[in-house]
Amino acid sequence: MRGLGSAEIARRLQISSSTVRILRRHFAGGPFILQQDWAPSHGSRSTLAVLEAHFPGFLDKNLWPASSPDLNPMDFSVWGMLEGKIAGKVFATVDDLKAALEVAWASIDDGYLRRTVNSVKKRLRACVKARGSNFEILL
Repeated sequence: MRGLGSAEIARRLQISSSTVRILRRHFAGGPFILQQDWAPSHGSRSTLAVLEAHFPGFLDKNLWPASSPDLNPMDFSVWGMLEGKIAGKVFATVDDLKAALEVAWASIDDGYLRRTVNSVKKRLRACVKARGSNFEILL
């Protein structure tokens, strides 16, 4: 993890460890695969080292299409719901916005999240059928 201080590396590993615990609890010990959007910072050596340490089998950029918000549950569903929950409110600071988003996240029904995640399989099939082109009309 060249280029990062030991404190930053420890922080990233701690965040990843927390995330793993949350995911394991949420999926009740069942299997899961981490998929990320491959923003430039997500492909850095330090980030990849954390992913390899904590998320073996994560989908790397060679297995997941770039710029694919229609295949990412956070993009095609969850961010819109979060935005709707805080729409029309004014936040004095970024910390106020973060706090409001955390409250909004906590209020999302687990069933909604499960249905959203479960819809990815159908979206992947539609994407393959459309040969990577626009596939929303197939949903």
